[in-house]
Amino acid sequence: MEARDHRAILKSQISFRGLPSLSLTLNIPGYPKSNLTVKTFFDYCLRDFKYFLKARLIDILDAEAIEMGDAAGDFYLVPCHPEGLTLDQIKQHCESFEQNHPLGRFIDADLNDPSGNTVSSGKSKICFFCLEREAIECRRENAHKPEELRAFMFPKMASFSRQQRETEIVKRLSSLALQAILTEISLTPKPGLVDKLSSGSHTDMNFATFLHSTAAISPWFCELVQAGFAFEEANLTSALPLIRRIGLQMEAAMNKATQNINTQKGIIFLMGLALFSCGKLFSQGENFNIIEFRAILLGICRNLVRNELTESSQSGKSHGTDIFLKYRFGGARAEAESGFETVFKYGLPQLEGIAEIREQDLINCFLAVAANNNDTNILYRSNPDVLTKFQELCKIALNDFSTSNYIALIDFCKTENISPGGSADLLAVTIFVWSVINTDIV
Repeated sequence: MEARDHRAILKSQISFRGLPSLSLTLNIPGYPKSNLTVKTFFDYCLRDFKYFLKARLIDILDAEAIEMGDAAGDFYLVPCHPEGLTLDQIKQHCESFEQNHPLGRFIDADLNDPSGNTVSSGKSKICFFCLEREAIECRRENAHKPEELRAFMFPKMASFSRQQRETEIVKRLSSLALQAILTEISLTPKPGLVDKLSSGSHTDMNFATFLHSTAAISPWFCELVQAGFAFEEANLTSALPLIRRIGLQMEAAMNKATQNINTQKGIIFLMGLALFSCGKLFSQGENFNIIEFRAILLGICRNLVRNELTESSQSGKSHGTDIFLKYRFGGARAEAESGFETVFKYGLPQLEGIAEIREQDLINCFLAVAANNNDTNILYRSNPDVLTKFQELCKIALNDFSTSNYIALIDFCKTENISPGGSADLLAVTIFVWSVINTDIV
């Protein structure tokens, strides 16, 4: 009773200024009125309620809002300016919020007039439990025990909150993946690679081609994370066909956008694995953990090189297969099977302790990756001697960075007509992982 009296005082304080107010509470039977499940659900409802009001141009005074928890449960109160709306219209909006929310019967979105009185619609609500009688009758007669009502409500609240959390994480990770790819593409200049000012060693693609390709594949990022969330099998290798199925759809979209130019087949594979693994990881816990992330990758890609390259004798099946048969370098498959060893051993250390990535940080990261990556894109265009020389020039530029050393690397790629596309893909993955580590995902 004391908590409810306090809430009435808060409403009256707003009414002294002649302003109406909006409040949000939950219908929680029994005690306590709040716990972790209830509070989490309330927070999601409150977020949606604020967006709902603002989308309808209801001017709420955020700076004066009160959000609290007391013996009566979780509570939100905010003064508002009608801004041309009548109180009846605002009340109708509150009712609409309740009616259209998946669990709106657990929610009370109320309007208080400038005198502090709750504006009633005059409508009766049906009991959310029995769906037969008016809620006020069931409460008055204690038709349902608080324990059975709570047992009915709390799992639904928890499920709703889990779905909201997953949706937020999926969107955030997808955004970070897109950002990482665009950041890599935009880094200028790059040796032998397409950037904003040059097509590098390529004659069939340019910066716009990569923008079109990235736009074409990005809609599948969410699906990859969702697939990771949904995957529950103990045998992680069975996830690979699921990831590949989505990847093949992405490749088809890429080819359509680029008139069959292979711009991003490698990043589709590597980023696909990264997004799926993140989804799996966040389905199990709240935080990103490098060891657990790599363990998922290792599980998915166990024996990948042996299964798809060592035991393959089909030359011409793919560039990767041909390079492996000729030089025994596993390319993207070997990197995946290692749990992104190049990313974690050489790429990420270049970004350690950095709060915001600058262009020079990206160049250093690329050089560290390229100096240690047996890039099959280079081998496809040349031979191991050229790859070794390229790696040596990367190490020189990394250890003693100067314009002349970096230009020497760029000129070498132009002379030899090579493009370290595999290293560019690993740079994008490195940026993505760094972003996940340094972003509040949950």
